[in-house]
Amino acid sequence: MAFADYAPARANDQSTLRRGPSPWVTALLTALTPGLGHIYIGQARRGITLFLLIMIADMLLMFAMMGVLARFWMFAVSLALLVGLWFYIMVDAISRANRTRDYPHQRYNRWTTYAGAFVLACLVFAGPCVYALHAKSSGQLLWLNAVTPSMEPTLRMGEYFLADATYYRNRHPSRGEVAVYVHPKQEQVHYIKRIVAVEGDRIAIKAGHAIVNGMMVTEPYVDAGDAQARFANEAEIRVPLGYVYVLGDNRANSVDSRDRVAHGPVPVGNLIGRVTDIAISRHLARMGRWVGTPSNF
Repeated sequence: MAFADYAPARANDQSTLRRGPSPWVTALLTALTPGLGHIYIGQARRGITLFLLIMIADMLLMFAMMGVLARFWMFAVSLALLVGLWFYIMVDAISRANRTRDYPHQRYNRWTTYAGAFVLACLVFAGPCVYALHAKSSGQLLWLNAVTPSMEPTLRMGEYFLADATYYRNRHPSRGEVAVYVHPKQEQVHYIKRIVAVEGDRIAIKAGHAIVNGMMVTEPYVDAGDAQARFANEAEIRVPLGYVYVLGDNRANSVDSRDRVAHGPVPVGNLIGRVTDIAISRHLARMGRWVGTPSNF
């Protein structure tokens, strides 16, 4: 009799446990949309609050990739905040689902609400994504990677770097800055080179090194290459007004202002940003490295 009385009690306990929200469904909904799992377990206010926090963290990351605080520390902090917040929301939703014994019977606890919330969240997320794509195409979102070796060893192939898209809006270009610009011969192409001379300067190239206004420039960041290579020795010219003269740091493997047919001097109006930091590299020690100007190299 004691055993018979005990067995139904255990069965009732198990059925009570099963009446609560499923942690697996909670995890799936949270993975689809942060905060949606909280709505499923009957905590809509908390879910909406956490979703808004995710959006704020996402916007901070986007600002770090644009001309607003385009620095590695901002990128790293905002990325860590976004990932950490997402992980917290997942753990919080699952733990609360495990502690909830009864399935919530709120008016919004139905599959149509979850589907609608998911679609709405997708539309909300789509806004920043569309803006980012537009900013990228217009040169405002300067999250770039080095696809050629022309700036080695400063920027290695495959490395991602940040650039400040607001820098040249109220500043004149200076010698030594690594700049992102619209190619003077190809309007749809963005290039990355170092400004070695500005308007009015006299510039010559000898054995791969720049001579500006009659003085050899100290360039510890340059790989000069073969002293007899093509474009390694160029006669002195004067940079036209409204232009800058740019060179790749890998002088033997760079198409730049030395080639007047394929490239030539760059109009100042084509400058769209100054490179700041290396954001992602296979070599961890290089992440966060400032490359914007030689004084901080």
